[in-house]
Amino acid sequence: MHPIDYVVIVLMCLASVGIGVFTSCTGGRQRSTSEYMMGNRQMNLLPVAISILVSFWSAISLLGGPAEIFYFGSYFNVTAVGITLACLICAYLFVPLFYPLQIISIFEYLELRYQAKFIRYWGTGLYVLTSILYLSVAQLAPAMALDAVMGIPQWGGILIIGGISIIYTALGGIKAVIWSDVFQSVFILIGLVAALIKATIDSGGPATVFETNSAWGRFETFNWSLDPRVRLTVWGSSIGVMLTWIPCYGPNQASFQRFASLPTLAKAKWSILLNIFGVYFFFALLAFVGYALFALYTVRGCDPFSDDAVSSINQLLPHYIKYDLNIPTLPGIIMACILSGAFSTTSTLLNSQAAVTVIDFVQPRWRLSDAAATVATKWLVLAYGVLGSALAFASSYIRNVPLIQISGSFISCSSGATLGIFLLAACVPKSTWRGAFAGSLVSLALVGWICAGSFTLPGGGPRLLPLETANCSSSSSLQGLRNNSDSFNSASGRQDHLLTGLQGLCSISFQWYGTVGSLTCFFVGLLVSLPNLLDPEAPLPEPRFILPPLRPFLCPPETYNSVPSHQNVDLKIRHQKEGSMVDSTNDKEERQYL
Repeated sequence: MHPIDYVVIVLMCLASVGIGVFTSCTGGRQRSTSEYMMGNRQMNLLPVAISILVSFWSAISLLGGPAEIFYFGSYFNVTAVGITLACLICAYLFVPLFYPLQIISIFEYLELRYQAKFIRYWGTGLYVLTSILYLSVAQLAPAMALDAVMGIPQWGGILIIGGISIIYTALGGIKAVIWSDVFQSVFILIGLVAALIKATIDSGGPATVFETNSAWGRFETFNWSLDPRVRLTVWGSSIGVMLTWIPCYGPNQASFQRFASLPTLAKAKWSILLNIFGVYFFFALLAFVGYALFALYTVRGCDPFSDDAVSSINQLLPHYIKYDLNIPTLPGIIMACILSGAFSTTSTLLNSQAAVTVIDFVQPRWRLSDAAATVATKWLVLAYGVLGSALAFASSYIRNVPLIQISGSFISCSSGATLGIFLLAACVPKSTWRGAFAGSLVSLALVGWICAGSFTLPGGGPRLLPLETANCSSSSSLQGLRNNSDSFNSASGRQDHLLTGLQGLCSISFQWYGTVGSLTCFFVGLLVSLPNLLDPEAPLPEPRFILPPLRPFLCPPETYNSVPSHQNVDLKIRHQKEGSMVDSTNDKEERQYL
């Protein structure tokens, strides 16, 4: 890399830290929980929508997306359909449910709904667990890129990513996180476009890209198989992904803090809906980068993974940056793009984990002052950052499994249970907190067992599509590729080797983990809640705790017989303090949904 590339990367990192310093010195100087965690509920729509988008489009997607297209084809593109469905459901069902409550932690909803503190603590614990697991992989992905391109050891890259994210998140709170996301999104966009243009030119032009990918079956997109063991199908990429991503956009603290920081309910909805356009745009960019890289290395007769030039398929893009981007500033911009994705996701998770820990665990027990609670949140950002970096280092020993699959498996293991808890609470008025708790336990045990078993299955990972290896020099790698592709007659006749019995259960696609987890939690919760469901005298919750479209049917006025909702003293005090910050438009919209 040219010295100017290092300058670009350093400037991006310093600018991110500078945003944290600036926001810590302006406004209320991040001295209150309302400002530090919620931006005083006066943020602007477009920055919040961009922040939500790039928070979930991390370096995992930037590295794993092109590699997915390169080695497994276009089946992954259908995932955009599932994410679109998740955005629509969250914007029209979950945002109107949560926003009018004017809470800081989304898990306060569970206590208000069930009148039980335990389920609130349990939900918070699950979220923190999910976030820590995701945080580790989100830091590992760009650390791999730094290792491949700049020769920085993975542990060093993890420390750099974790350290910078901790600094600006701890200093500036949610404002710094949102505005840093906006700034970093520019690098993500420029980096992907630059990689696409350069790779297309290097491969011989758009015509070569199209002809090569068409000839090798990379444009095959729709697999209509109903077998859940098939890795990527239309049903898994739509229904399965939908139930995996609903916990990202709806009942999710990171997303909730953003849309709840907006001044009106209408803007909160649009912050989610605008993500649909961003999702399709980023999917297209990542796919075209993958197509261009595949055409380039197919024309050359060998790809880096087949030639043992990289140890993981996820290092495909970093390898291209290191050896083929010989134009000064371009490698620096694309590396800044990858690091921006990492910073965005890491800071989001650190901020939200620290917020729920203080609001749900620390405040109810120690009754800290508002200023002390803010300081405690900053220290927790540091603690979670260190823990996430330690787990990222441990995750670096998982080899030859697609990064998207690692991430999806970790998230789905606990996010499915979390979604099941919220669905039970918001859709079944007579469900009990014991049912929600029992359902989540069974869900965690089942999906955790499936997830753990999937990494021990024979076969060395998912099957790769055929690759051009005529000019490869590594005989050991070629033999491995033959073994890994022996179930293919052609790209169009692709058939994965499907296992049976208990191995077959563990081999279900990672796209279905969220579905299995959420439905298991929901139906086990129904079973445990059955005595209360059959009791005609069982009290109903206040209608505002049920999904808006279901309220007229599940909590009609003539049958409404609820136990009063006793918000704790902290919530009452905070709502009174924040009341002056909610404008008249929001008051009108809140009354509409109560």
